[in-house]
Amino acid sequence: MPMSSITSRPDAQAPSRSRLVAGGLVLPALLAVAVVVSLLVGATALTSGDLGALLSARGDRTVVGILIGAAVAMSGAAMQGITRNPLADPGILGINAGASLLVVAGITWFGINSLLGYIGFALVGAALAAVAVTALATAASRGFGGSGNSPLSMALAGMVFTAGATSVASALLIADGKSLDVYRFWQVGSVAGREIGDIVPVLPLLALGFGVLLVAGRRLDILAMGDSVARGLGEKPEKLRFVIGGAAVALAAGAVAVAGPIGFVGLVAPHLLRPLIGTSYRVLLPASAFVGASLVLLADTLGRVVSPPGEVQVGIMTAVLGCPALLWVVARMRSL
Repeated sequence: MPMSSITSRPDAQAPSRSRLVAGGLVLPALLAVAVVVSLLVGATALTSGDLGALLSARGDRTVVGILIGAAVAMSGAAMQGITRNPLADPGILGINAGASLLVVAGITWFGINSLLGYIGFALVGAALAAVAVTALATAASRGFGGSGNSPLSMALAGMVFTAGATSVASALLIADGKSLDVYRFWQVGSVAGREIGDIVPVLPLLALGFGVLLVAGRRLDILAMGDSVARGLGEKPEKLRFVIGGAAVALAAGAVAVAGPIGFVGLVAPHLLRPLIGTSYRVLLPASAFVGASLVLLADTLGRVVSPPGEVQVGIMTAVLGCPALLWVVARMRSL
């Protein structure tokens, strides 16, 4: 069965009332639990003397984690929809690699070492990656007789771009040891030490991405049924992919710029939800935001306690937990 079958079966598009009720109750409760755990659990125990300072620091970290997790998860769900590829996410489509490459270039050539500098270069890198992957996919698809982007060509173009960008970034880092020392603290992906003010520079991007995707669910449902069906219903698939893809890139770019590349959340969150609420993107997109935020908070909290008094960064924790989750996704695809 082709990969697109997960998102194109007619009987799976409309979520049942019971699924909607279950999702509406379970997902907010899950996020609430994750918030409480994030505030109360850490490498340092809460005591009356430092209670206020710890809760303040963890409060900022929790808010940042919620926004980053929601952004990455919604971005991944949207990318799976526009490519009709259930393995798509910002990492696979080259967005993270593009952001990382420009951050490395900024560190090596311009000496940036501040969060604001990382944000600026990461945003530019993510945008350039989206343009490059789209151009590569279009060229590849037309070279094989197609008329434009296809799900397979987008995924392959993303993988090719990721390989190339990673190789160039590695070459730059090997040539400059100081750049490697600076870059490695951003590259692992972390919400530790982030404050609410760090989100401010990317709030316009996040607001744009959230806004577009929250109203794009019905059109993504149509797009998931195939370009010919979408055209028959009066939609323009290429335009839809451009608009929805742009919103997904905005969310991914904003998240990567602030917290570094956090893998697997955008891939796994939609797959965790489909058995619970169905595959309609009208519901899947906002639900993914809840699950993504919860996953990042829980992974970040777990990273604080697995190796006290130190911490394991959230990007490492999501990678460790994401590997078996990826195997589960592949096994589930094969069984459908």
